[in-house]
Amino acid sequence: MEAFLSRTPVFMALLGLLVVVTLGLVILVPAVAPVPMVLAAFLYWVCQQPVRKLTLALFAAAVTVDLVPEVPYEGRWQSPLYFPGKLLFLNLSNVLGVPGLGFPLLDIGILGFLALYIYRRVNGIKTDPLTPSLPTPLVIGLLVLPATIAWLQVFGIFINGGNSRVAQWQWHQMAVLPLMVALFNVALKGPEDLRALGRIIVVGCCTKACLGAWFIVMIARPRGYYFEYATTHSDSILYVTGLACVIYSWLEDPTPQHFKRMLWVCAIIFMGMHYNDRRMAYVSFMFSVVAAFMLSAWSPLKRRLMQVVLLLMPFFPFYLAVGWQNPTGVFGPVGIVKSVIEGENLAKGQMDYRDIENLDVIHTWEANPVMGRGWGHEFDEVIPLPDISHAFADYRYHPHNSVLGMLAFGGVVGFSGLWTWLSISIFLTVRAYRHAREPTWRACCLVAMAVFIAYANQCFGDMGTISWLGTILIAMAATCAGKMATLTGAWPSAEARRFVPENGKTGTPVGNPV
Repeated sequence: MEAFLSRTPVFMALLGLLVVVTLGLVILVPAVAPVPMVLAAFLYWVCQQPVRKLTLALFAAAVTVDLVPEVPYEGRWQSPLYFPGKLLFLNLSNVLGVPGLGFPLLDIGILGFLALYIYRRVNGIKTDPLTPSLPTPLVIGLLVLPATIAWLQVFGIFINGGNSRVAQWQWHQMAVLPLMVALFNVALKGPEDLRALGRIIVVGCCTKACLGAWFIVMIARPRGYYFEYATTHSDSILYVTGLACVIYSWLEDPTPQHFKRMLWVCAIIFMGMHYNDRRMAYVSFMFSVVAAFMLSAWSPLKRRLMQVVLLLMPFFPFYLAVGWQNPTGVFGPVGIVKSVIEGENLAKGQMDYRDIENLDVIHTWEANPVMGRGWGHEFDEVIPLPDISHAFADYRYHPHNSVLGMLAFGGVVGFSGLWTWLSISIFLTVRAYRHAREPTWRACCLVAMAVFIAYANQCFGDMGTISWLGTILIAMAATCAGKMATLTGAWPSAEARRFVPENGKTGTPVGNPV
């Protein structure tokens, strides 16, 4: 990069452009005149950094700053992390007031870092070391995803006459997902990066948990406000991932140090889940625990737990029946299950908004079950819904149940193309866990499985496919699952021998990836 920028024509052209822009700002907007110089210095610094460092920094920012598109704190408070969240997740034209910047900073970072890596690789620059590649089936699944998105765009807009303006926000995050996986793949060397990822996730969880608690306890309650959530709905995926990092790491390597760390981290995250008040977080966490239990080996602890489960199983129907009528106290978990299945208004003889919406979306799917309607179309409102267009103008293009939405807009064909990569990722995760021997690797597989479950639940329950946070977490999980499958031999690859010595050891410290 230095050699390229040092070429006389390139250097003079860039210097001239910088001078012209700076002078123009001095005349037109003096207050922002230093911005081009600062930006040029920052870009020069970025070009000197390894892609690994840049990618981890971008990931840390994405899981920590406010997820502004989902209206954190219901728009009643702006935390210190609000403006960085606007820069990262919102279109820059809306943030900076400059027309033509119809993309968020996150898009620029992903494409820019990938372009930097490709430039270095083409020119033989050794700043970034080679990393283990992903298994071929996962690569194919990730290539099928944008191909399916492109087909649904052509089918929905050019054949069926859909709304192109709205269509891009139906698929934008899904289209960026393969690029995120590509960036993680070239940036992360392998198991030695798991500890860094774990720390970043836990710090992001604790930060959001503390900010959410501060908002509810110090701002909302003293003013008599009631809010449905504290931070955002998608933080449920982050909280489940953070819990998985510390719990499964301790289970795979049960040392006193890891146990103590698990206790205080779980206490903070459960506090955040409590104040965020999202049922989906508890459901996803319980499902991830069940999945981990089913995947884990038959240890003495698991055998003892199975004995306890079998002993208590005859009493479970009575516990469920009593809790269904009085879901409080010790029967609280039954209340969560009941609210998910029945909804909150069934006792009043009314259907919940989500239930009505789901029926409408299913009816839309039934109209064209194989091919769907394509992007840019609304779901049919057979049963009238309350009009929420004042708060969400395009609500009929984005059903809360993204899974049913993919079926309605893509049919069975489109849905299969949009979610093939997820099925492949889960398959590789299970195989990698069975082949892994080091505790850190096994914990990584369980954490990846927890992310897959939380993401799938979020898609089924609350527009997960258009969530930036869910997308970047699932991209990280898919990349880690693919690398673990390659390195453990779960998906055979001759290339893995360059990264794993014959004795199977990597030299990476074994233990808690947090």
